Amino acid sequence: MIWLVAILLLLVFAGIGYLKGAIRMAVSLVGLFAGLLAAQPLAPFMQPIYTSLFGMTNLLWLAILGPVTAFFLVGLIFLGISFFVHYKVGQYYKFSADEVTRLTWERMNKRTGAALGLMVGGIYTILLGMLVYTGGYFSTQVATDNDGPYIGSLNTLASGLDSSGMGRIARSISPAPAIYYRVSDILGMSHKTPLLEVRYRNYPSFLNMAEDATISAMADDETYHGLLVQQASLEEILKNPMSTRIMSDQALTSRLLETDLDDLRTYLETGESPRFADELLLGRWELDGNATINYFKKNTINVKARDIKNIKTVVGTWLVGTSMIVYPDSTFMVSSPVQVEEPEPEAEEPGHYNDPYGGAGPGAGMDADMQARYGLAPAQGARRAQAKPAKPKSPIQFDGPGTWDRKARGRYDFQMSGKRISGTIVVRKNHRAYFDAMGLTLVFKRVW
Repeated sequence: MIWLVAILLLLVFAGIGYLKGAIRMAVSLVGLFAGLLAAQPLAPFMQPIYTSLFGMTNLLWLAILGPVTAFFLVGLIFLGISFFVHYKVGQYYKFSADEVTRLTWERMNKRTGAALGLMVGGIYTILLGMLVYTGGYFSTQVATDNDGPYIGSLNTLASGLDSSGMGRIARSISPAPAIYYRVSDILGMSHKTPLLEVRYRNYPSFLNMAEDATISAMADDETYHGLLVQQASLEEILKNPMSTRIMSDQALTSRLLETDLDDLRTYLETGESPRFADELLLGRWELDGNATINYFKKNTINVKARDIKNIKTVVGTWLVGTSMIVYPDSTFMVSSPVQVEEPEPEAEEPGHYNDPYGGAGPGAGMDADMQARYGLAPAQGARRAQAKPAKPKSPIQFDGPGTWDRKARGRYDFQMSGKRISGTIVVRKNHRAYFDAMGLTLVFKRVW
């Protein structure tokens, strides 16, 4: 199919060259090269046309339409010049040259125009192949059986380019940066393996991505998440408003493109990041209550049943569900679902009667002199207030932000921000992190 398209383009341009003549095709050929050279430099000046007049915010379309518009604009300018030059030359041979010279010129002009048309057609064929290859490089990697006619045709042409060998020529002249092909490879692998979502979530550079508003909205969008997991077609994904929002977020796009894509791909393939291999503390952790209790039993001298009961209360009541995220920027965040509250005063039962005399016994309501006169003990008969015990406070509050400092491989010092809690961390090969602080060792296990 790709060869049929190429032959048709050559024939069309040869016919145009024959009709227009050598002068127009020569100027158009010069304009073609000028447009190619000016496309990228003029692209930033073309983007405001779409952002201001049409309100376009999609960064992908802006990146494509800018150079394409500049190329065609330069081509149109040279097309206008070609008409002017052809008119001037034609006027000369029509009114200033003899009849034989004029007829010779017209025959030469048409036949040379056909040859130049073939040349221009060949160049446009290569350029069209470059556009097809560049766009199809990504679309073929996320191709599904539900792709529409446009995406399906693009995939067919791109596959034909690869099988015919023209793909190598198209890629060699493609203005798309190398990062485009890396991103396409990663997205294609992610589309075929939706379970890689977990590894994206745990990649060290993406640990704090949840703070981004767009990423947070994408995580909460169940419909969009379903499209990704179910390997929906590219058209369905692109039509979703969430895709438009992602491709319109300049800050998020810049942040993602700054990622070490080679390291990310290795992490997605193997589960290990060469860049962060030495920082064993990075990642997501959750408190391992049983391991913490067992560690206390084995490493406490003369441990008593009361001590074991206390540690079980601390771990099972105050620290249950504690989790932690350690970021590459030497910070971490500890979160605990248990909220410690100050004891509140006991509310009075509804319908309770307050005796203004303090009780019904002897001496109720008398002052001290009157009670002494009748030989009554002070405050005899006064009812004692029955106060319920206040809620106990947590003996340990290990939550909030903090900072860490590496001392050796697998050994760190840490400091909780705003609290007088500091200590050391040891990460062992069993994927456990041991926090020594406040006279207690808390054992965390890694969350994959």
